Amino acid sequence: MASMPRIITVDPTWTISRIVRSAMDLMDRSIIQVDVPNANDALEELGQGCNLVVCAFELDEMKGFEFALRVKKESPETSVIILGDLDDPDELDEETSHESPFIYMSRPVDIQKFLRVMVAGMENPEAMMAALSTKVTGTVSAVSLDMGPIPNLDISQAQSIVDSLLTDLGAMAIIVANRAGEVILERGAVGYIDREALTTALLPIMTTNINVKDLVGGQVNTVQFYDGEDYDVFVLTIGLHHFMCVMFDGQMGSRQFGLVNRFGRRAVEDMIALLGAHAFFIQPPVKPETPVEPRRAKPKKQVEEEPVTLEPAHIGETAPEEVEPSLQLDPIENLDADALFSMDISNMELGDDLFDPEKLGELAKDNTGQSKAISWDDAEKLGLLKK
Repeated sequence: MASMPRIITVDPTWTISRIVRSAMDLMDRSIIQVDVPNANDALEELGQGCNLVVCAFELDEMKGFEFALRVKKESPETSVIILGDLDDPDELDEETSHESPFIYMSRPVDIQKFLRVMVAGMENPEAMMAALSTKVTGTVSAVSLDMGPIPNLDISQAQSIVDSLLTDLGAMAIIVANRAGEVILERGAVGYIDREALTTALLPIMTTNINVKDLVGGQVNTVQFYDGEDYDVFVLTIGLHHFMCVMFDGQMGSRQFGLVNRFGRRAVEDMIALLGAHAFFIQPPVKPETPVEPRRAKPKKQVEEEPVTLEPAHIGETAPEEVEPSLQLDPIENLDADALFSMDISNMELGDDLFDPEKLGELAKDNTGQSKAISWDDAEKLGLLKK
């Protein structure tokens, strides 16, 4: 059976000892924790074996990074975390931090990062360094993630739960908000802090729970701690749509990990019971229906017809018909046209003789070669005479 991890805290103010013990209670981890106020006592305890040392940046005899180097020299397999106070620098200078065998973290500490590094540090220094460089991917902003409607929480019943928790913890104030940043319930002395700004700043916690849910399995309930100079704030998630902020005075919050973990989780479970299955239900967004366009008949492919080339018709050559020449008369020589058409017949006595029966008879005789006279009646029938 593996022995329990052994942790040594080194801090003249004893603050780090309370932070480490509360973090282990939060994770429900069993450890052997030894708390000492100075570096010399820590070095003596180091001889009995140690997995992890968590020390302050300022020690009585030396700086925290100088103490960390002595620890690594005497016990290379021991992990070292230096936890700076609010007045300490946020980061060490490049020369000090370059290839340092320890990890430096400043307060207010990122609780998730701190817990991840501590758990890895209890295994070995290499795992601790790897945990520090590990980044959570796939984070989605609270604004862009559509989680559907927010379920309603029965305020009257939730108020009795919150009032009981406020008494059990002796907290300054408790605020319950939803993932939209709206404060739906507040009890205690809430006027000392900007409630809307606080809840808005904590909204990414809800999105983080969504992303981590599939990794750890089951439904996720988290407790986070923000250690400030004026106020200490614990944040407990209530399902996937609500969260609760428990506020303490800046000098008291770090001592309340155990109570918050015990009574706070019980209050969260009671409020989840009020929400029922909706506490962990995410309704996916409804995708707008795409209008179905009417089917159109595919255009027929135009078949390009090859033009038909007509060959020129070959008409057989036929000999023109021979036209018999018409009768040609010899031209009249010495024709005097003027003499022919200029004859004056006005004085000729042709009118009476022309229609004289005897003259007509002679004329007919000359034409027929017979001496037969034409009667008056015959002349009228022939149209020669008018009736």
